Amino acid sequence: MKTGRKRGILFIFTTVMKALSAIVWPITGFLFDLLANLYPLFTIIGTIAGAAHVTFAIRKKQGEKEEKKSWPIIESSVGEIRQAVRIYSDQLPKGVYRTILVKDDHSIDLEQLAPILKGIPAQKFYMSKETYDIFAENEKDLAITLDKVQRAVDHYVKEFKEYPVLPFDPSNRVNYYQLLKAHCLDAEPEIELYITNYDGLVTHKQPEKNSTMMKT
Repeated sequence: MKTGRKRGILFIFTTVMKALSAIVWPITGFLFDLLANLYPLFTIIGTIAGAAHVTFAIRKKQGEKEEKKSWPIIESSVGEIRQAVRIYSDQLPKGVYRTILVKDDHSIDLEQLAPILKGIPAQKFYMSKETYDIFAENEKDLAITLDKVQRAVDHYVKEFKEYPVLPFDPSNRVNYYQLLKAHCLDAEPEIELYITNYDGLVTHKQPEKNSTMMKT
């Protein structure tokens, strides 16, 4: 009896599976054929979407360039640039310094200051990376000289624990001879520079007595 039931159940199961196979396999084959036929369409859609994305990116960049070029050309003084740099610096995140405005040739990236100045200055301006002094184009060599001498002075102080100035010199002029002798400087600048009380910063302006003079 039990054997007969098992055979009956097995017969029913086999019949059902054959029926399902007859239905499922044709459907599966149809779906595979459909996907194979649609694949080129998906490829075309993907290509179009990619091209649209690239076009959008290019137009966005062009828009940004046009926005930068939309600033009017203006006349600015050193004082106005100095104030704009100060405002720009106050907006920077902690640990980021205003020297990010300075290019390799010591010129200031004025496009970054355009939102503050409401325009792009017609002339270039230059900044010392060491002292933050700002100069017009006709004094751009001062920015380079200040940086070179400031680094030399810092190196000298680190090595000899004193400033390279002549004893009893009330103006605290940088003693180039000491810097050259210590191999901190490779050539003597053509202008006089001075050391102030402000952390030993070098300046091209002769300090006034009893103000920014370095105390020895």
